[in-house]
Amino acid sequence: MTDKIYNVLFLCTGNSARSIIGEVLMNHYGAGRFKAYSAGSHPKGDVHPVALETLAGLGFSTEGLRSKSWNGFTGAGETAQ
Repeated sequence: MTDKIYNVLFLCTGNSARSIIGEVLMNHYGAGRFKAYSAGSHPKGDVHPVALETLAGLGFSTEGLRSKSWNGFTGAGETAQ
């Protein structure tokens, strides 16, 4: 088995809910084998409050989550944080 960590980028339009949830779940359940990010073509600027409430209600940390543009991920080896 390899120790390689795979980067995963969840894309959507607004990057305010679905892709954010995907990022959180993959980082949690990927157990160090995956590093997930999320971004959108037209980011809303804020994470949808229901997405934050749902994640927090399930015991996931929502600290640092933000709506990001996919432009921050266009360079080789870059990750927008």
